[in-house]
Amino acid sequence: MREAVAEGFYPFSKDELDKLIDKLLSDAKAKVSSSIVGVVVPHAGYVYSGPVAAHVFGALSKFDVVVVLGTNHTGVGERVAVSPDEWETPIGVVECDSDIAGEIVKNCEAAHFDELAHMYEHSIEVQLPFLQKVLGKFKLVAISVSSDMNSGNYEALGEVISEAVKGKRALVVASSDFTHFGAMYGFAPADKDEVQWVQKTDKEIVDAVLDFRVDDVIELSRASTVCGYAPIAVLLSAVRGARGRLVKYGTSYDVSKSKDAIVGYAGIVFEK
Repeated sequence: MREAVAEGFYPFSKDELDKLIDKLLSDAKAKVSSSIVGVVVPHAGYVYSGPVAAHVFGALSKFDVVVVLGTNHTGVGERVAVSPDEWETPIGVVECDSDIAGEIVKNCEAAHFDELAHMYEHSIEVQLPFLQKVLGKFKLVAISVSSDMNSGNYEALGEVISEAVKGKRALVVASSDFTHFGAMYGFAPADKDEVQWVQKTDKEIVDAVLDFRVDDVIELSRASTVCGYAPIAVLLSAVRGARGRLVKYGTSYDVSKSKDAIVGYAGIVFEK
Protein backbone atom coordinates (compact mmCIF):
# COMPACT_ATOMS: atom_id res chain seq x y z
CA MET A 1 0.00 0.00 0.00
CA ARG A 2 1.25 3.47 -0.86
CA GLU A 3 0.95 5.49 2.35
CA ALA A 4 0.46 9.26 2.53
CA VAL A 5 3.69 11.27 2.55
CA ALA A 6 2.61 14.81 1.62
CA GLU A 7 2.35 16.10 5.17
CA GLY A 8 2.12 19.88 5.15
CA PHE A 9 0.24 20.03 1.88
CA TYR A 10 -3.00 19.13 3.68
CA PRO A 11 -4.01 18.16 7.25
CA PHE A 12 -3.22 14.57 8.21
CA SER A 13 -6.01 14.62 10.79
CA LYS A 14 -9.12 13.10 9.17
CA ASP A 15 -11.47 15.47 11.03
CA GLU A 16 -9.47 18.56 10.06
CA LEU A 17 -9.17 17.38 6.48
CA ASP A 18 -12.89 16.65 6.20
CA LYS A 19 -13.77 20.11 7.54
CA LEU A 20 -11.27 21.90 5.32
CA ILE A 21 -12.41 20.20 2.10
CA ASP A 22 -16.08 20.70 3.02
CA LYS A 23 -15.43 24.42 3.50
CA LEU A 24 -13.46 24.77 0.27
CA LEU A 25 -16.19 23.00 -1.71
CA SER A 26 -18.91 25.05 -0.02
CA ASP A 27 -17.12 28.31 -0.77
CA ALA A 28 -16.56 27.31 -4.41
CA LYS A 29 -20.26 26.67 -5.08
CA ALA A 30 -19.32 24.85 -8.29
CA LYS A 31 -22.06 23.69 -10.63
CA VAL A 32 -21.97 19.92 -11.19
CA SER A 33 -21.56 18.77 -14.81
CA SER A 34 -22.11 15.17 -15.88
CA SER A 35 -20.23 15.73 -19.15
CA ILE A 36 -16.75 16.29 -17.66
CA VAL A 37 -14.14 13.79 -18.90
CA GLY A 38 -10.90 15.51 -17.92
CA VAL A 39 -9.54 18.23 -15.65
CA VAL A 40 -6.39 20.20 -14.92
CA VAL A 41 -6.01 20.93 -11.22
CA PRO A 42 -3.19 22.35 -9.07
CA HIS A 43 -1.23 20.38 -6.47
CA ALA A 44 0.14 22.94 -4.02
CA GLY A 45 -0.72 23.17 -0.34
CA TYR A 46 -4.46 23.43 0.15
CA VAL A 47 -4.13 26.83 1.82
CA TYR A 48 -2.81 28.19 -1.48
CA SER A 49 -4.35 26.16 -4.30
CA GLY A 50 -7.32 24.58 -2.50
CA PRO A 51 -9.82 27.25 -3.59
CA VAL A 52 -8.92 26.68 -7.27
CA ALA A 53 -8.98 22.90 -6.88
CA ALA A 54 -12.40 23.07 -5.20
CA HIS A 55 -13.90 24.79 -8.26
CA VAL A 56 -12.81 21.77 -10.32
CA PHE A 57 -13.63 18.95 -7.93
CA GLY A 58 -16.95 20.49 -6.92
CA ALA A 59 -18.11 20.24 -10.55
CA LEU A 60 -17.60 16.46 -10.78
CA SER A 61 -20.35 13.86 -10.87
CA LYS A 62 -19.73 10.10 -10.46
CA PHE A 63 -16.94 8.04 -11.99
CA ASP A 64 -15.95 4.37 -11.89
CA VAL A 65 -12.26 5.02 -12.47
CA VAL A 66 -10.01 8.06 -12.20
CA VAL A 67 -6.66 8.24 -13.99
CA VAL A 68 -4.49 10.77 -12.17
CA LEU A 69 -1.45 11.98 -14.08
CA GLY A 70 1.18 13.51 -11.84
CA THR A 71 4.51 15.15 -12.52
CA ASN A 72 7.79 13.78 -11.20
CA HIS A 73 9.45 16.40 -8.97
CA THR A 74 12.01 13.96 -7.56
CA GLY A 75 13.45 12.71 -10.86
CA VAL A 76 13.63 9.11 -9.69
CA GLY A 77 11.92 6.05 -11.14
CA GLU A 78 10.57 5.32 -14.60
CA ARG A 79 9.68 8.12 -17.01
CA VAL A 80 6.11 6.84 -17.17
CA ALA A 81 5.53 5.12 -13.84
CA VAL A 82 2.21 3.34 -13.33
CA SER A 83 1.42 2.44 -9.74
CA PRO A 84 0.05 -1.10 -9.21
CA ASP A 85 -0.71 -0.31 -5.58
CA GLU A 86 -3.68 0.93 -3.58
CA TRP A 87 -3.24 4.40 -2.08
CA GLU A 88 -4.03 5.51 1.46
CA THR A 89 -4.94 8.99 2.70
CA PRO A 90 -6.34 10.10 6.06
CA ILE A 91 -9.82 9.65 4.54
CA GLY A 92 -9.26 6.00 3.61
CA VAL A 93 -7.87 3.63 0.99
CA VAL A 94 -8.35 3.95 -2.78
CA GLU A 95 -8.16 0.70 -4.73
CA CYS A 96 -6.05 0.48 -7.90
CA ASP A 97 -7.87 -0.48 -11.09
CA SER A 98 -5.38 -3.21 -11.92
CA ASP A 99 -7.09 -4.14 -15.19
CA ILE A 100 -6.82 -0.65 -16.67
CA ALA A 101 -3.33 -0.13 -15.23
CA GLY A 102 -2.26 -3.39 -16.85
CA GLU A 103 -3.73 -2.40 -20.21
CA ILE A 104 -1.81 0.88 -20.14
CA VAL A 105 1.50 -0.81 -19.33
CA LYS A 106 0.87 -3.50 -21.94
CA ASN A 107 0.01 -1.10 -24.76
CA CYS A 108 2.29 1.88 -24.12
CA GLU A 109 5.97 1.21 -24.73
CA ALA A 110 7.10 3.99 -22.37
CA ALA A 111 4.91 2.88 -19.44
CA HIS A 112 6.14 0.57 -16.68
CA PHE A 113 4.90 -0.55 -13.31
CA ASP A 114 7.03 1.37 -10.82
CA GLU A 115 6.53 2.55 -7.23
CA LEU A 116 9.83 4.39 -6.86
CA ALA A 117 8.62 7.44 -8.79
CA HIS A 118 5.62 7.69 -6.46
CA MET A 119 7.38 7.09 -3.16
CA TYR A 120 7.97 10.73 -2.16
CA GLU A 121 5.94 12.52 -4.84
CA HIS A 122 3.00 14.69 -3.78
CA SER A 123 1.41 15.71 -7.09
CA ILE A 124 -0.97 12.74 -7.27
CA GLU A 125 -1.52 12.25 -3.57
CA VAL A 126 -2.89 15.74 -2.90
CA GLN A 127 -5.71 15.16 -5.41
CA LEU A 128 -7.01 12.03 -3.68
CA PRO A 129 -8.71 13.49 -0.57
CA PHE A 130 -10.77 15.81 -2.77
CA LEU A 131 -11.69 12.90 -5.06
CA GLN A 132 -12.59 10.70 -2.08
CA LYS A 133 -14.85 13.36 -0.62
CA VAL A 134 -16.61 14.18 -3.88
CA LEU A 135 -16.82 10.78 -5.57
CA GLY A 136 -16.97 8.37 -2.64
CA LYS A 137 -15.99 4.96 -4.02
CA PHE A 138 -13.89 4.82 -7.21
CA LYS A 139 -10.85 2.99 -8.55
CA LEU A 140 -7.56 4.74 -9.23
CA VAL A 141 -4.85 4.55 -11.87
CA ALA A 142 -1.92 6.69 -10.70
CA ILE A 143 0.67 7.57 -13.35
CA SER A 144 3.76 9.72 -12.85
CA VAL A 145 4.92 11.31 -16.11
CA SER A 146 8.40 12.73 -16.62
CA SER A 147 8.93 16.09 -18.29
CA ASP A 148 11.93 15.00 -20.39
CA MET A 149 10.04 13.31 -23.21
CA ASN A 150 8.78 14.61 -26.55
CA SER A 151 5.19 15.33 -27.53
CA GLY A 152 4.89 12.05 -29.43
CA ASN A 153 5.39 10.07 -26.22
CA TYR A 154 2.70 12.09 -24.46
CA GLU A 155 0.31 11.66 -27.37
CA ALA A 156 0.86 7.89 -27.45
CA LEU A 157 0.24 7.54 -23.73
CA GLY A 158 -2.92 9.64 -23.94
CA GLU A 159 -4.27 7.50 -26.76
CA VAL A 160 -3.59 4.32 -24.79
CA ILE A 161 -5.37 5.76 -21.74
CA SER A 162 -8.36 6.78 -23.86
CA GLU A 163 -8.65 3.27 -25.28
CA ALA A 164 -8.13 1.59 -21.89
CA VAL A 165 -11.02 3.47 -20.23
CA LYS A 166 -13.42 3.19 -23.15
CA GLY A 167 -16.88 2.13 -21.97
CA LYS A 168 -16.16 3.20 -18.38
CA ARG A 169 -17.34 6.25 -16.50
CA ALA A 170 -13.80 7.62 -16.46
CA LEU A 171 -12.10 10.87 -15.49
CA VAL A 172 -8.56 11.88 -16.44
CA VAL A 173 -6.85 14.32 -14.07
CA ALA A 174 -3.70 16.27 -14.96
CA SER A 175 -2.01 17.55 -11.81
CA SER A 176 -0.06 20.76 -12.42
CA ASP A 177 0.80 24.12 -10.96
CA PHE A 178 1.58 26.89 -13.44
CA THR A 179 4.29 29.57 -13.41
CA HIS A 180 6.74 29.52 -10.46
CA PHE A 181 8.08 33.07 -10.13
CA GLY A 182 10.49 34.63 -7.67
CA ALA A 183 13.81 34.32 -5.88
CA MET A 184 12.75 31.08 -4.24
CA TYR A 185 12.52 29.44 -7.68
CA GLY A 186 15.43 31.25 -9.31
CA PHE A 187 13.07 32.64 -11.93
CA ALA A 188 12.32 36.39 -11.89
CA PRO A 189 12.17 37.74 -15.45
CA ALA A 190 10.23 40.85 -14.35
CA ASP A 191 11.26 43.39 -11.69
CA LYS A 192 7.91 45.12 -11.36
CA ASP A 193 4.24 44.20 -11.72
CA GLU A 194 5.28 40.64 -10.91
CA VAL A 195 1.81 39.28 -10.22
CA GLN A 196 0.47 40.74 -13.45
CA TRP A 197 3.39 39.18 -15.33
CA VAL A 198 2.56 35.76 -13.90
CA GLN A 199 -1.12 36.17 -14.72
CA LYS A 200 -0.39 37.23 -18.31
CA THR A 201 2.10 34.40 -18.82
CA ASP A 202 -0.27 31.81 -17.42
CA LYS A 203 -3.12 33.10 -19.58
CA GLU A 204 -1.06 32.37 -22.70
CA ILE A 205 -0.47 28.81 -21.49
CA VAL A 206 -4.11 28.28 -20.47
CA ASP A 207 -5.22 29.51 -23.90
CA ALA A 208 -2.88 26.99 -25.54
CA VAL A 209 -4.32 24.23 -23.33
CA LEU A 210 -7.89 25.16 -24.22
CA ASP A 211 -6.98 25.19 -27.92
CA PHE A 212 -5.23 21.76 -27.69
CA ARG A 213 -1.98 23.30 -28.97
CA VAL A 214 0.22 20.69 -27.31
CA ASP A 215 3.56 21.84 -28.74
CA ASP A 216 2.84 25.41 -27.61
CA VAL A 217 1.86 24.16 -24.16
CA ILE A 218 5.20 22.35 -23.87
CA GLU A 219 7.29 25.23 -25.23
CA LEU A 220 5.60 27.93 -23.16
CA SER A 221 5.61 25.78 -20.02
CA ARG A 222 9.31 25.02 -20.26
CA ALA A 223 10.02 28.73 -20.63
CA SER A 224 7.91 29.69 -17.63
CA THR A 225 8.46 26.84 -15.13
CA VAL A 226 5.10 25.06 -15.36
CA CYS A 227 5.86 21.81 -13.51
CA GLY A 228 3.08 19.57 -14.84
CA TYR A 229 3.03 20.23 -18.55
CA ALA A 230 3.75 16.55 -19.21
CA PRO A 231 0.52 15.41 -17.49
CA ILE A 232 -1.35 18.18 -19.31
CA ALA A 233 0.03 17.06 -22.68
CA VAL A 234 -1.07 13.47 -21.98
CA LEU A 235 -4.51 14.68 -20.89
CA LEU A 236 -4.99 16.65 -24.10
CA SER A 237 -4.36 13.49 -26.11
CA ALA A 238 -6.65 11.39 -23.91
CA VAL A 239 -9.64 13.78 -24.14
CA ARG A 240 -9.19 14.94 -27.72
CA GLY A 241 -12.49 16.24 -29.08
CA ALA A 242 -13.67 17.58 -25.73
CA ARG A 243 -14.30 21.26 -25.04
CA GLY A 244 -12.18 22.95 -22.40
CA ARG A 245 -12.98 25.87 -20.15
CA LEU A 246 -11.18 27.67 -17.35
CA VAL A 247 -13.28 27.54 -14.18
CA LYS A 248 -10.92 29.28 -11.76
CA TYR A 249 -7.50 30.93 -11.71
CA GLY A 250 -5.48 32.24 -8.79
CA THR A 251 -1.96 32.66 -7.46
CA SER A 252 -0.21 32.02 -4.18
CA TYR A 253 0.13 35.80 -3.85
CA ASP A 254 -3.62 35.95 -3.21
CA VAL A 255 -2.88 34.27 0.14
CA SER A 256 0.75 35.00 1.00
CA LYS A 257 1.14 38.53 -0.40
CA SER A 258 4.78 37.56 -0.98
CA LYS A 259 6.55 38.27 -4.26
CA ASP A 260 9.51 36.08 -3.29
CA ALA A 261 7.49 33.07 -4.44
CA ILE A 262 4.47 33.47 -6.72
CA VAL A 263 2.86 30.34 -8.17
CA GLY A 264 -0.05 30.32 -10.59
CA TYR A 265 -2.95 27.87 -10.27
CA ALA A 266 -5.41 27.09 -13.07
CA GLY A 267 -8.51 24.92 -12.76
CA ILE A 268 -9.69 23.66 -16.15
CA VAL A 269 -12.43 21.20 -17.08
CA PHE A 270 -12.96 19.36 -20.37
CA GLU A 271 -16.48 18.32 -21.36
CA LYS A 272 -17.84 16.11 -24.13
